[in-house]
Amino acid sequence: MIGIVVVSHSARLAEGVKELADGMTQVEIPIAAAGGVDDPENPLGTDGIRVLEAIHEVMSDEGVLIFADLGSAKLSADMAIDLLEPEEQEKVKFCDAPLVEGVLAAAVQIASGGKLADVMREAQEAGAVTAPEAEMADTDAAAAKDDSDAKAEEFVIRNRHGLHARPASLLVQTMNGFDGDIRLENLTKGKKPVNAKSINGIMLSAVTGNDRVRLTASPQEADAVFAAMRRLVEDNFGEDDEMPAEAPAPSKPAPSKAQAASSPGTSEAPEATDTLTGITIAPGFALGPLHHVRQEMPKIEVAAIDDLDAEIARFDKALQDAEAEIEAAMQAMGEGLSDYDRQIFSAHITYLHDPEITGGVRERIRSEKLGAASIWQETMSDLADTYSGLEDKLLQGRAADIVDVGQRVLRFLIGDEAASALPDEPAILAFHELRPSDVLRLADTSVLGICSAVGGETSHAGILASNLSIPVVFSLGEGLNAVKDGQKVLLDGGKARLDLGPDPDDIARMERDRAAFEALRAEAEAAKDLAAETKDGHLVRAAANMAALEELTAVADSGAEEIGLMRTEFLFMDRDAAPDEDEQTEIYKRIIAGLKGKPLTVRTMDIGGDKPVAYMDRPAEENPNLGWRGLRYSLDETALFDTQLAAILRASAEGPVRIMFPMVSTLEELRAAKDRLEAVRDRLGKAGQPFDDKLEIGIMIEVPAAAEMADRLAPEVDFFSIGTNDLTQYMMAADRANPKVQKLSDPLQPAVLRMVARTIAAAHEAGIWIGMCGAMAGNRLAAPILLGLGLDEFSMKPVDIGTFKLTVRRLAKPACEDLAAEVLKLDGAEAVRKRVAAFLDDIETD
Repeated sequence: MIGIVVVSHSARLAEGVKELADGMTQVEIPIAAAGGVDDPENPLGTDGIRVLEAIHEVMSDEGVLIFADLGSAKLSADMAIDLLEPEEQEKVKFCDAPLVEGVLAAAVQIASGGKLADVMREAQEAGAVTAPEAEMADTDAAAAKDDSDAKAEEFVIRNRHGLHARPASLLVQTMNGFDGDIRLENLTKGKKPVNAKSINGIMLSAVTGNDRVRLTASPQEADAVFAAMRRLVEDNFGEDDEMPAEAPAPSKPAPSKAQAASSPGTSEAPEATDTLTGITIAPGFALGPLHHVRQEMPKIEVAAIDDLDAEIARFDKALQDAEAEIEAAMQAMGEGLSDYDRQIFSAHITYLHDPEITGGVRERIRSEKLGAASIWQETMSDLADTYSGLEDKLLQGRAADIVDVGQRVLRFLIGDEAASALPDEPAILAFHELRPSDVLRLADTSVLGICSAVGGETSHAGILASNLSIPVVFSLGEGLNAVKDGQKVLLDGGKARLDLGPDPDDIARMERDRAAFEALRAEAEAAKDLAAETKDGHLVRAAANMAALEELTAVADSGAEEIGLMRTEFLFMDRDAAPDEDEQTEIYKRIIAGLKGKPLTVRTMDIGGDKPVAYMDRPAEENPNLGWRGLRYSLDETALFDTQLAAILRASAEGPVRIMFPMVSTLEELRAAKDRLEAVRDRLGKAGQPFDDKLEIGIMIEVPAAAEMADRLAPEVDFFSIGTNDLTQYMMAADRANPKVQKLSDPLQPAVLRMVARTIAAAHEAGIWIGMCGAMAGNRLAAPILLGLGLDEFSMKPVDIGTFKLTVRRLAKPACEDLAAEVLKLDGAEAVRKRVAAFLDDIETD
């Protein structure tokens, strides 16, 4: 694999770029950071020998690309290349591209299997952001050809932040698994079509949540390409946040009565109101006086300086003091600051060491003979304006970080410690724009709530503030600045409202809502660590689904009693070759260790036409959901199957593990799979490899044929797990990815419920337990039905477990049995939904 060397004057910057690149791909890219010099007094600089060592660290037959931040860094890179052997020099190229954008673009292309020349070209194009439309036009012209036979399909991107860096990277890697030309067009924003295999093209298309895009591909590959795209869209590109089905228009601050009265004569004047409306950052309620926190710094007057060395020393001291203050604040927060939060402030420290920023200030002090304060303020203001002017909302949010760093250093330069004093009494704090450093010092104060005139949920301050357990509302508008200090206000975080004149009825209603909200939140949090047990003592198991190694921490913290479904496709996708037995074994062992004795159910690979794997020789399929996938594929590719089975068995020596086969349709398939497993057991036994010879074997019930044959399949296994996502679409003949038939693809359809009921009955009659790992398992409306039908295990998203347990603990098994018998006789899904909703309302009322 092609290697990357990051050369920077700052060791922190080099490591930061490497960290960003590592997070962009699902494939581990060989990247070495060669930053700074070994001089504690003057750590900024580059070292040719360090670069040489980094080259050797990532050297491969496919080559190495070197990226650098400043011109002098290229000299160190050139020196390192000169020290290489002639045959090595041919494989090493210096890439003249922007450091961050170039490395990220290169990493994605390398992960997709790109050649050195292609990777280098993509990295160099990463800097061409000044005229994106022109670049797209050039790209289109170069690739122009008769595409009259090409097929197209449209998709709506549902993940909240659209195709930002990581989702764009995932899309590019997936599309690079196909041979032909694939184009993506952002229809919502009217962007021109771009190469879907280019991360630069995807990023410049500015696809955000709820944007409609068109994908175009050759007829030969179109069906497989579109199926792969549907899979990505359905999985939200691996992200949790999803936009509502129709994005609401951005809310604008409502004018007060006084403001409305001062603007007569408009034919469509908004209704007068004494509330301001913004966006929710954190739910909750607060009532109290409003206190404006002054954030602006005085305008710094330009001052001539005689002693330039002393002024530069003063500037460097301010940088050091700012870093020390950040470090002290993080240390004071202790475990209250997550690893992600710490990365935010580590980024702030990186700005303090950025040679382009600080070096530019020092150079201007010397050349212009002016004071550091005015130069620093101008530099950071210009940089913040640059970020604010970008189209990408995530990058716009970084402007607040620039301002935050700038104000912190400026405070030390001018000695203004009163700039952001907090009140002594409990209050709702009002900011023009909340900054990360503001959040850092609010954790141990008696703040009732936070609101701001501007700001977005993707900003670092928004992410940090959402963890304070108080209501937070951003983007209330400039009307917030007109509210008097000390005025009594009511802040509703869930509705994103600030009531400027609450009356007694408003306050009484707020107190009722707050009591209910806090009670529900506390109950759900407490319930996640309790047993999933009904009021009359019936126990079920609450399990978590898992699809990536990175989800292990969330699973461990969720209250899950086991992993009911571990999807293993992530082991095989987005790489150049299948993982061998040892690699798979180590990954399974890591997960087992993280579960600390809780069972792990490993589903063998469900590789199909809708999950493209570049190194697998698979034909395009007209309907991959009904094609060569799951156990069907594994039984034909026995070497691949045996390797996975051996790895699971070897890992089972470390803790409780189950094996589950997907897409079983016939008894013959199941017996063939068991024969493969037995052969692998024999091989491992003869080799002296330890494993659990009593581990449970189960199958997924996701094909109607398996459900109909459940009474014959059950005696062959230790458990069933119902996969309702596929079972529903097959049962109702309704593609779950097709919005035109979404009403049919509903697990609450009585036909689906009846099939689930028969499968549960067949399992229990054979004396085996049965679970469910489809989305239905975490559906609050489905819980009482499934309890009534006798389901033993519910496996769902980790975030749903607390609410699920809370629901179960309010139910009684006999009442659920009566409900289940009743809904099986209803006419349709909507009738089922209404009946269950009424059932749950009655329980909560009681």
